[in-house]
Amino acid sequence: MIEKGISLYAGMGYSPEQCFEYLSKARQAGFSRLFTSLHIPEADETSLLAEFRLIAGEAGRLGFGITADISPRAFRLLGASLDHLKPVRELGIDVIRLDFGFDAAAVAVWTKTSGLAVELNASTMDEKLWQAILAAGADTAKLRACHNFYPRPDTGLGWELFVKRSALFREQGIPLAAFIPSLVNPRGPIYAGLPTLERHRVLGLVPAAKELIYSGLVDCVLFGDPLADAKELAAVGQIDPDCVELEVVPEDALTAVEQEILFAVHANRLDPGESVIRSSETRNLAKEAIKPRKTQMREAGNVTIDNELYRRYMGELQVIIKTLPADERVNVVARIAPEEMGLLQYIQPGRTFCFRPGPDR
Repeated sequence: MIEKGISLYAGMGYSPEQCFEYLSKARQAGFSRLFTSLHIPEADETSLLAEFRLIAGEAGRLGFGITADISPRAFRLLGASLDHLKPVRELGIDVIRLDFGFDAAAVAVWTKTSGLAVELNASTMDEKLWQAILAAGADTAKLRACHNFYPRPDTGLGWELFVKRSALFREQGIPLAAFIPSLVNPRGPIYAGLPTLERHRVLGLVPAAKELIYSGLVDCVLFGDPLADAKELAAVGQIDPDCVELEVVPEDALTAVEQEILFAVHANRLDPGESVIRSSETRNLAKEAIKPRKTQMREAGNVTIDNELYRRYMGELQVIIKTLPADERVNVVARIAPEEMGLLQYIQPGRTFCFRPGPDR
């Protein structure tokens, strides 16, 4: 199960009404976790704590779990310490993210005595520090991890490092979260989005969210930017982690049977070919003859359906992975949107997948 979350930040000039409306919209869209921070440099300290209490109170009322990014400075602001956590718990926080200023021994103590889950910074964690935390006797059942987000362009993680750092936690079964940006309402003062991965800054919101969800590397996807657009909330909220959904551009004038086959729910065969993903059941949907279409080269990303010239294979749907020559027995019925081509790697043998027409296409 993939959890989906949003972020809100006190002391950044957002009114309580804006925050409350956003929390309500997000909850209705299926989001269940709130990430917030108590040590943003641009935050107004004179209003920070009062606003934080309002946001946390409303989030708790709506059923959000709350993760707060904490530093020693934030502890001082709350009047809390490692030995005095009542002010933290009173805010409804159930997960504390320890970004910096805490050592391995302190983390281990927190997991045993705080009554809270302790979230580690996955982006900066290396093998040495991770082993030190484990050696200090940390209760792994109380540990979570979350990657950083990166406001400045060009500073987000690359995919290889993201996978490497994530693997430390996946191997131990530690829940892991990462951030996606809002492309409609990015947070100031840079206004360039708050993604974990640099390529997600420009990839497109839905493909970015799908990549994190389908990769199997994370358990929670969070909007880093506050006040994401309602359409963005709805689009991410609707992503089904159990079915790899791909946006396609259908060919013109598809027949009713071609449309039925194309937009059915598919499962990749357990023995797919080297060059294609093969839907395992669609031949049974060919209740009438599928006539040949104009013959064309089958390029990577094309979706095809075998026509009546392929006899008993008529109705088989395939997704082309490697370019293949034209075949009069095979109809090209759609092409996958370019920004979602990278998602094909997640349709492993036996994995469920489906298609939807892209917006305004």
